[in-house]
Amino acid sequence: MAELRQVEKENLSARVYGRIRRALIDGQFEPGERLRISALAADLGTSITPVREAIFRLVSEQALEMKAATAIHVPLIDAARLKEIQLVRMELEGAAAERAAERITDKQLKRLEALQAEFVEVAANPKKASLKNRDFHFTLIEIAELPLLESIVENMWTLMGPLLGVFHATLSPREIAGQDHLHFEVLAALRARDPQAARQAIQQDIRLGLRMEEWLEQQAKAPPAKRKLASFAAG
Repeated sequence: MAELRQVEKENLSARVYGRIRRALIDGQFEPGERLRISALAADLGTSITPVREAIFRLVSEQALEMKAATAIHVPLIDAARLKEIQLVRMELEGAAAERAAERITDKQLKRLEALQAEFVEVAANPKKASLKNRDFHFTLIEIAELPLLESIVENMWTLMGPLLGVFHATLSPREIAGQDHLHFEVLAALRARDPQAARQAIQQDIRLGLRMEEWLEQQAKAPPAKRKLASFAAG
């Protein structure tokens, strides 16, 4: 019986870890935001222990920062760190798109097309648009059936998710919903079953994230009172 309770406890910690990690990927937390273990436990309906264990695990993965015993923060990513993340994403998501083009079924293609339609539909809502953008990217990776690659890419999104949610708020609906959005080029390459075109299209889409790097650099140079991320760091 004691062994069964231990297994249950470990499963609970894993579920809590998964929920918090998913929230980071989804941009539900903001860069610099302080997370309070007691508040997270209340939101998740658990005791403090599994939340603390999940937090420690995320700190070890650099997805969260621990500045003191009770001071847990979402990291503030600088331009250099973001550039490294984007470099990894371009290589791995490019490989996934190439493989997906070789094996995608008509049903899977329709699913991606539906996700893109939903992405366009919520373009005026940055939070929802960010989630639909994530769904498109991860569904493409899922179609490639490369679980190890998917795990590494998830780690990258855990690090950049909070920033991506904030950045989407700076874009106009036209930039998100326009017919020249690179997701449409990805879909065209998948319909043609063209692996190289699919790789290039998703890499070009990720390369637009360079604008985030430029934006971060501008934020760093701006006076503190004008920095859009300043309020997040104060959390």
